[in-house]
Amino acid sequence: MALFVLSLLEKKQGTAPSPPPKERQERRPAPAKKDAHVKAEKKKPGVPGGKGEVSPPPVPLPPEKGRPSVSIAILIDDIGQNMDVLDDLLTINAPLSFAILPHQQYSLQAAEKLQRQKREILLHLPMEPHSFPQSNPGKGALFLRMTDKEIQQQLKNNLQSVPHIIGVNNHMGSRFTENEEKMFVVMEELKKQGLYFVDSRTSGLSKAKKAADRTGIRFMARKIFIDNEQSYETSLQNIMHVKQEIAKGDQEPVLLIGHPYPTTVSSIRDAVPLLREQGIEIVPITKIISP
Repeated sequence: MALFVLSLLEKKQGTAPSPPPKERQERRPAPAKKDAHVKAEKKKPGVPGGKGEVSPPPVPLPPEKGRPSVSIAILIDDIGQNMDVLDDLLTINAPLSFAILPHQQYSLQAAEKLQRQKREILLHLPMEPHSFPQSNPGKGALFLRMTDKEIQQQLKNNLQSVPHIIGVNNHMGSRFTENEEKMFVVMEELKKQGLYFVDSRTSGLSKAKKAADRTGIRFMARKIFIDNEQSYETSLQNIMHVKQEIAKGDQEPVLLIGHPYPTTVSSIRDAVPLLREQGIEIVPITKIISP
């Protein structure tokens, strides 16, 4: 199945980037399976010229293994609810970054473990979605009804609940991130703490970048969601779509976001060697975020 999906992917051109995910309730994930292969692309020879045959242009050699030419980052959200899946993710041979929800059963334990593993840790900051109260962002959430002072205090409490963080990204927040002034309050506090912000882009109308630009903090936005569907084949296809994002040549760093679902764990594990064969290496977020 993975071979079929990836064969289709190699033929596919100009696929639109993944849309914002549906707001969802928090889940307790479990470990996963694995298996995938990919076909190598073939180049066509050159064409004849005016006075006879013209030598075809040299075909660039593929990058040597261990010497990638492009760097991307993968961030795993919703950490702090299950330690077993975190252990499984840490066996993947790539420096994934992790976003930990505040005030969860394993928030502190997960942060300490990731720190020992020298992984980059973010606070996965709950924010109000359009679908509230049907979708509950969870403990420590920021709401538009809060005063600026209440937002600052709740944010400080959340930051203190997850040690060793070097950045923040939003959990849900499709409604909250659309309000530039409330996001500015958040960014001002993050600037004081020396933290960067990653916009998960749960809304196409997010004002997070405008607020970040006003404060001057380091910022980047998600390009690809790995797992809008909990399907191994779809998740693997989404990861490998990174080649099309890079080919656009817009110079923006490529960040993928996934969740601790069994299908996501399997797809990332199998995608890592396939990406390396294409000269694409996974790195921590700080390696590609704007200075």
